[in-house]
Amino acid sequence: MTQDRREAALNDYLVRFLLRYFRRAQDVGVAQPDFDAERDVDLLRMHWAVSESVRGLVDHLSQHRHEIQAVLRSRPRQDDARVRGRFDARATLIRRLVTGLPTMTVSHEAVRTLESGPNHVLTWVLETAWRLGLRFEDLLPEDATYRAAIERTTPGLETIRRFDAVHQAAKSIDLTRRPGPQAVKEASRSRRQIYVLASRAYRALQSIEAGDADAIAALLNDTLLGPLHLWQRFELAVGLGVVKALSEAASEQFALGFLGGGAEPIGRVAGYQVHWQSPTRAYRQPLAEPSEALTASLLKHYGLSLGTDRPDLVVLDGEGAAVAVVEVKYFSSEENDGADALRGAVGQLVRYARGYRAMPQVEDLLDHSIVAVVRHEAGSVPDPKPYGLPLIVDFEDLIQLRLQPWAQRLVAAGEAQRSAWRVAG
Repeated sequence: MTQDRREAALNDYLVRFLLRYFRRAQDVGVAQPDFDAERDVDLLRMHWAVSESVRGLVDHLSQHRHEIQAVLRSRPRQDDARVRGRFDARATLIRRLVTGLPTMTVSHEAVRTLESGPNHVLTWVLETAWRLGLRFEDLLPEDATYRAAIERTTPGLETIRRFDAVHQAAKSIDLTRRPGPQAVKEASRSRRQIYVLASRAYRALQSIEAGDADAIAALLNDTLLGPLHLWQRFELAVGLGVVKALSEAASEQFALGFLGGGAEPIGRVAGYQVHWQSPTRAYRQPLAEPSEALTASLLKHYGLSLGTDRPDLVVLDGEGAAVAVVEVKYFSSEENDGADALRGAVGQLVRYARGYRAMPQVEDLLDHSIVAVVRHEAGSVPDPKPYGLPLIVDFEDLIQLRLQPWAQRLVAAGEAQRSAWRVAG
């Protein structure tokens, strides 16, 4: 698999995490995104609110506010000796007989109103996009790149909502009720561009909510942002693979977290938590070995600290104890067989494990730990795998769901331990 194809495959595999990635980011493209339209629909709606279909409507309406058109409607009027509009002889005769007033008249007065089908589509789209944009903004940390997209659209929507015609239409139309098919058809056939644009935005949202794969792919290629570096995306891909494997092993649905500025888990399933780039509260700085102590002493002379350990991924159980550590290595060179990455990863795993277990129990943690490299050619795991040896996986293993046996062993070990505690208790 070439570098470009691997990047595209990573993005497709990662879409569910990318929808929740709210840090500094850059544009990413997808071809066949892997998502759950039913569970991710709220996030897709938020992306629609900053998409090209809404931006185009906002830009056009900001410059052509007078295209909003009222329609002529008639309303019945009852007056004494006065006729306003088209006289209704039959209704007048009936009303005179009922009231006993010989000068009573009933007529149909022509009035202009913004309560029309196209205006229903327009105001519903504007109001819905504005509310979704505000919700989207509330989810984001201060440095999120998505803020630029929101700030391009939401202020314009704020201004447009204060236009007199839009304000009057919003007051006269029930915006809790979606526009009907006839209203959308009228808007799409209008000679005024604002109604055509509003109908396109509305139909785009309908397609997204219906799970249309082409519409969602087009939306994501327009709006989706992801981590700045490929190695970060690969770490998240491995994290998603771990969450999915645990979900299958435990026969429970998983929940994905928002990837903002905090140290919350990126995934939860069956009592397990998967953390990314965080040592978690379970970590305790291990006593320095002689070489580490010497390194720390030398760095101190430069005014530098040794730094803190930060595993790529950590799996915690329901008691908050680390049950697996995952070290991820990404490299782009096609000539690299992964041997150096594997050596470095194993060394780091051993160090991290010392922060989660006393030395006599380190092998137990390593037995359920993983080394993930983007491509794997050097080194292999013996079959059967010896106790205490971390598993080696690559990106192809994630796609082919080869983490399931690992997850089944981890879940079975957890259940056995809980059973032993119940017996002892």
